[in-house]
Amino acid sequence: MTTLFAKRIEVDEEGKATNIKLHSIARPHMRSFHLSWLSFMVAFTGWFSVPPLLETLTPALKLTDPEIGNANLTSVSATILARVAVGPLCDRYGPKRVMALLLVLGAIATGLVGFVSNGVGLITVRFFIGILGATFVPCQFWTTKMFNPKVVGTANALVGGWGNMGGGLTYLVMPSLFAGFAAVLPVNIAWRVTFVVPALICILVGILDYTIADDCPHGDWLKVRKADLEKVKQPTVNEKVNLDVVMKTEQTQKLETKEATPAEESSQTSEYTEAKEPEMSVVEAYIHVLKNPTTWIIMLQYACTFGLELAVDNIIGKFFTTRFKVDQLTSGRLASIFGLMNLFSRASGGFLGDWLNHIIGQGVMGRLLAQQLITFFEGVTLIAFSYATGTLASAVTMMVVFSYFVQAGCGTTFSIAPFVNRKHYGLLTGLVGAGGNIGGVAFNYIFKAYGSNYEGAFRIIGIAVLCVSLLSLVSKVEDKLLWKLFIRSRR
Repeated sequence: MTTLFAKRIEVDEEGKATNIKLHSIARPHMRSFHLSWLSFMVAFTGWFSVPPLLETLTPALKLTDPEIGNANLTSVSATILARVAVGPLCDRYGPKRVMALLLVLGAIATGLVGFVSNGVGLITVRFFIGILGATFVPCQFWTTKMFNPKVVGTANALVGGWGNMGGGLTYLVMPSLFAGFAAVLPVNIAWRVTFVVPALICILVGILDYTIADDCPHGDWLKVRKADLEKVKQPTVNEKVNLDVVMKTEQTQKLETKEATPAEESSQTSEYTEAKEPEMSVVEAYIHVLKNPTTWIIMLQYACTFGLELAVDNIIGKFFTTRFKVDQLTSGRLASIFGLMNLFSRASGGFLGDWLNHIIGQGVMGRLLAQQLITFFEGVTLIAFSYATGTLASAVTMMVVFSYFVQAGCGTTFSIAPFVNRKHYGLLTGLVGAGGNIGGVAFNYIFKAYGSNYEGAFRIIGIAVLCVSLLSLVSKVEDKLLWKLFIRSRR
């Protein structure tokens, strides 16, 4: 079982932590752990800084419903491209540099919201703010490099979940910041100044990432990578020298006795000149990863978990103002509950995956079972929510229930992901993360198409999630298939 409050960090032969010490910020493992979720969380404060203030921005910028919908779409669609590109960058330069760069670039875009004067400008700037969504890739890459497979599901779920909590935090903070600035500044200036705050926070955390964190248990990624390359080259030279010495010595011996046979010479050569597998290019690596059907399955399932979370983050505040006629501050507080559930919900998904795996064993079978159960109940509760919007109390209650399964499903997905392709994990993380954003675009489009008929949108999304949940049965990870577990259990 995973230890979350260990007295001290235990490490494996690779230097990865085999337990978690949450109350520590010591280098390298726990400091990187805490900075990974903190970075992802503050990225959300910029990425979703606009939706909580739509009640103010709509009249100020004369926004139409189609413009609001398009702005929501572009904010997540831009992240698709960014996540795909960021995966190989993590493999090449390490997570802390990539995280710091994304936060700074996204902060600049967030600050530019204050210069927007119409709907087109808002759509454009939200596209570039979408860069912040790619911070998820170094977030997950970071903890995967720091923690042993026994606890990596829980570690990934914790940092991902606490990072996603930024979506709820943004709904709490942005309306309150605006209200504070509006008390001393004209409204048209106050909302513009409000966007400076998340921009500054992103820059500050980006600086911390670069200056006080480690990329992996052995330190700076580039230095470790350079040292590894030198180690690879050095034995190659020695092997050639040793080979010459050995061959000359054996040749002398054989002249004294008998001539070496071709087979013996071949045997000597292969013993000392073992061929090294050539490095793949980025394109070849992408093809290699995408040839695995399980990659596509977890991309699709992440689309139905994290992708749906992104879409709900965009519309949940407007849902409360439209359906129950509450003001901007109240809708922000109610909507924040959805994101703040990540305090424990996503982490519980990763913990469930690790726990079931401990109980069942058989490779990653427990993690696959956790994925199946969580995503199935996600679909069920989404459909239930579509019938529970008659009163504010019932709507909030069912939102809490479905949000748990949506976010726990993110955790179970990334308890599986590290075992799908270990060699190109940064690239795989980018692809799965991009799958989440593709889901965000698809679900945002559904909400846009259904307009104020939120119930119809949630119902059709719930049915889709139910269908996708069944794909866990045919997911093949480390040559394990979940449906075979059920067959064996019936014998």
